[in-house]
Amino acid sequence: MVLNSFLEQQCGVQTEGIEFQRVHRIGKPHDDGSPRAIIARFLRYSDREADFSKAKSLKDSRYRIAADLPKEIVNRRKLQLKKLVDARKAGKIAFFSRAEPDKLYIDGHLNQL
Repeated sequence: MVLNSFLEQQCGVQTEGIEFQRVHRIGKPHDDGSPRAIIARFLRYSDREADFSKAKSLKDSRYRIAADLPKEIVNRRKLQLKKLVDARKAGKIAFFSRAEPDKLYIDGHLNQL
């Protein structure tokens, strides 16, 4: 499977034992031959989290791993994006929670809208 070989070669993830509920490509093929995005739904949350933890290894490549979030969550994140950027520029640890993807944490404290 294309996804298994990608995870093994690019991320260094052992895919033996990882099961997917559904895997499919999205969009139409590109004219330039670049690969289409793949959506994968993991059968176990622990497998998903293990793969997401390896996403940092793709930093300087043309690939990335990201959660497929609903539009409502993406819009709520956009409202807080300036706070995230400003906090990081100030040297603080700022991130969106994986468990609650619209919650922004700055230096370990929940940031209210």
